[in-house]
Amino acid sequence: MPPLTAAAERFATALLLFWGFRWWTGKAESQLQWRDALTLVPLGLLGVFGFNYAFFIALHTTSPLNAALIMALAPLISVLLSVFLLGSKINRQQALGIVIAFIGVSLVITGGNFAQLQIAVGDLWMLGACFVWSLYSVGSKRYAPHIPSMQFARWTVSIGAVALITLALIVEQPLHTIPQLSLKSHAVLLYMSIFGSVLAYIFWLKGVQEIGPDKSAIAFNFVPVFTLLVSLILGVYPDGIQISGLVLVLAGVLAFNGVLAKIVTRRSLV
Repeated sequence: MPPLTAAAERFATALLLFWGFRWWTGKAESQLQWRDALTLVPLGLLGVFGFNYAFFIALHTTSPLNAALIMALAPLISVLLSVFLLGSKINRQQALGIVIAFIGVSLVITGGNFAQLQIAVGDLWMLGACFVWSLYSVGSKRYAPHIPSMQFARWTVSIGAVALITLALIVEQPLHTIPQLSLKSHAVLLYMSIFGSVLAYIFWLKGVQEIGPDKSAIAFNFVPVFTLLVSLILGVYPDGIQISGLVLVLAGVLAFNGVLAKIVTRRSLV
C-alpha cells in the first residue's frame, strides 16, 4: 500500500471521528482567537503531517526495530528542545544519558561501521520524524498551553490530515487504490485511526500539558522494547548490532532518568 494513501485513509477517518465526537457532545469549549492559527497550523503540519509522512516513508526503507530504536531518542531530543524553548535545566547525569543513547542509535543506523559511514535512507527519515515529533510536543507546551488537549488535538490532527490527503491526491492515486484494498487492510487502518491518531494524540497532549514534554516523552522509552517483543512473536530476530544498540539506548535512558545512579548507590551500600 502506498504510504501517503495509507496515511490519507487513516487520518481522514481520524478527522471524521474527531469532528463527529465534537458534534455529538456539543460541549462548550474555549474560544480560540485568529492568532491561535499561527500556532495550530505550523504545529499541525509538523506533528501530524511531517511526523506521519516521515514515519511512513521510513518504514518502507528501514526495519521496525531500527525505527523504534531511533524513536527512543525522542525523550532526549524533547529535553534539549525544552532547554532552548522552555528554559528547562539539564544536569550532568542527563547529559551522560543523552551521549550514551546517541551512541546506541548511531550504532544501529551505521550498522557498527563508523569508519565508512553509510546510513540507510529510512533511518534518516526516522531521525527527521523523531525531531519534528519532539518539536510538536515542546511547541504545544510553549505556544499553546491555554488550549485544552482535546481541542488542540482535534485542530492539529485536522490540519495535518488535510495536508496528508492533499499530497496523497497529488502524488498517488488514493481514490483508485483505497476501493481495491482488502477488508483486513481497512480494519488495520481503522485501528490505527482510533488508537494511533485519535486516542494517542489526545492522551499524549494531555500528558504534555500536565507534566511537560520532557517527562511525558519518557513513554517512548518503551517503544523499542515492545517492538522487539512483537518482532520475536512474529519470528523476526534482531542481529547483534541491534541488540547492542538497544542495550545502549536503554542504558542511556536509565542514566538520564537517574535510575543507574540509584542502582550503583544501592550496590555500593550493600
